[in-house]
Amino acid sequence: MRVKQDPAGNPEGDHPAHPELDHVLDEARAHGDEPPTLEKLARSAHFSPFHLSRRLREHLGFPLRDFLAALRVERGIEELVEGHDVIRAQTEAGHESASSFTRSFARHTGLAPSRYRDQLRFLAAYLARHMDSTDPLIALYRGFPDDVHPQEHPLTLRVDGAQPGTAVFIALNSRLILRGAPELGVALLGTAEYTVDQIPDGTYYAMVVEVPRSAGMRAYFQMDRNRRQLRREPITFPLAEPLEVVLELRDLLPTDPPITPNLPKLFFEGVLSSVTVEDRNSGQAPGAAGS
Repeated sequence: MRVKQDPAGNPEGDHPAHPELDHVLDEARAHGDEPPTLEKLARSAHFSPFHLSRRLREHLGFPLRDFLAALRVERGIEELVEGHDVIRAQTEAGHESASSFTRSFARHTGLAPSRYRDQLRFLAAYLARHMDSTDPLIALYRGFPDDVHPQEHPLTLRVDGAQPGTAVFIALNSRLILRGAPELGVALLGTAEYTVDQIPDGTYYAMVVEVPRSAGMRAYFQMDRNRRQLRREPITFPLAEPLEVVLELRDLLPTDPPITPNLPKLFFEGVLSSVTVEDRNSGQAPGAAGS
């Protein structure tokens, strides 16, 4: 069975419009010098905080507090990528406490802010070097034990609209908003399709983001300008029959959660692991592409 969604990642014709809520989310992203809070957004939208929080949870599919926390981490990432120190990143992200900033940042990115900053150039260069190769590469990150979890009916994920020379990162995650690392992460270079035939039973959401080849570091770590797709209809394993899902890349929508995981780090870890690298159509042995 083949499934394609509308641009918002919903089954076609199954997404009611709420422009007043989208406006609130746009305002949260364009927060200027001060990180947004529920109280400020509620005053601006002329809602009570409780009413706005409830409506946005229904609209987003997850709590507003998670959306705002991810925005703050995204702001901290921006400061580090621009070369500023951790103290400035903490301040700009709206954290009064260094410990709370470190905890939140590490929860979303997998690294403490200082380590994140120290590894920026290496990880960006590592990903760029592989993007310059002409050999197709599929690198996997598995957030579950190495035990085999075979599925009788596979899931094929296909990305439409990727530009030549870009990398696409697919995730299957148990929540609509991704923090740290997904249950299954797939980096595709030179190809746009992957078949999932091993994953623990459960319910997942499929998402993808495109990372263009860039001379700078911004596009590798700050995803707010990168094209993406989020499938809001969950996928539950085991499947009743083989399923193909098409993820069509498009620009950011107000309801899209910020993408805060350190994708170059996940790619690096996948390439280093000989059991999670697949180089298809090139005749290379697994793991050889990462050497």
